[in-house]
This record gives sequence, C-alpha cells and structure tokens, in this order.
Amino acid sequence: MAHAFTYQAPYGTFHFSEGLLMVELAEDLIVDLPLMQRVSAQRLELLGDREVAELIVIPRAHLLLDRAALTWMAQGASLTGVHHRAIVVPAHLLVWRDRLYQMISRLRPNVRVFRNRRVAKAWLQDRAGTFTPRVQPRAAGHVELDLEVSGA
Repeated sequence: MAHAFTYQAPYGTFHFSEGLLMVELAEDLIVDLPLMQRVSAQRLELLGDREVAELIVIPRAHLLLDRAALTWMAQGASLTGVHHRAIVVPAHLLVWRDRLYQMISRLRPNVRVFRNRRVAKAWLQDRAGTFTPRVQPRAAGHVELDLEVSGA
C-alpha cells in the first residue's frame, strides 16, 4: 500500500502519494523567493530525506510571480530531496514561460516549466518512473510479487 497524505499550510496544500509531491499554492499570493523558500522548507519538514518528484502548481489568481523565485526553484539549494521538479504557471504567461524554460534548462535538466498540469505530471512520471507489480512464479502454488522500477 502506498503512503499518502495531505497537509494544509496557510499558503497552499501539499499532497504526497506514490513518490509524487504536489504543491498547490493558494490564490491571491505573491509568489516570491521567501514564499518558495517556505515551500521548500515545509517539504523537507514533511518528508525528511525522502527523494521525490515535485509538481508545483501556481494558480491563475496569483498577485505576482517573481522571476527570482522561479530561477531559485531550478538551482541546487532548492532541489535537496527532489530528483525532478515540474512547475505549472498560468496560461497568460506562455511567452515568459518559454523564455524561462530556456534559462532554467541550462541550469538543471530535471526542472521544467509547463502550462498544463496533466502534461507536467506525465513528464514527471516519465522521468521518475513508476512502480509496477510483476508476478513471478516461484514454486507450485506460490506467487511472488516483485516491484520493478520502469522509466528513466
């Protein structure tokens, strides 16, 4: 059985399930460097040294999206305990997102910016792999389950 939990913070909701941490930021926030540092610190407090894939969703009703915050999320200090990170930004930031992706991709190939939550989650699943049970016959009447990691 997979470990799953949801934690409600004043600035957003953290949901962890099957190796994926989804952080949905609250509306009407200024998404700046101090906020993203709080999100990172909260992740470390909740999950400890467990390494996860992280999906950060910035709502359409945010007040300000600071470029320094997004840049910081692609740098080493913020990636402690994160093997891949996808950031979903509001659709009206499409042009800025493309420029930001080019800038971020030079820093870390394991961080990417998306407009669509489903596409971002699929990218994370493709990069992080998924656990699929594989049944192997062991002896007459016995079945052994083996967990195999697939993906890159």
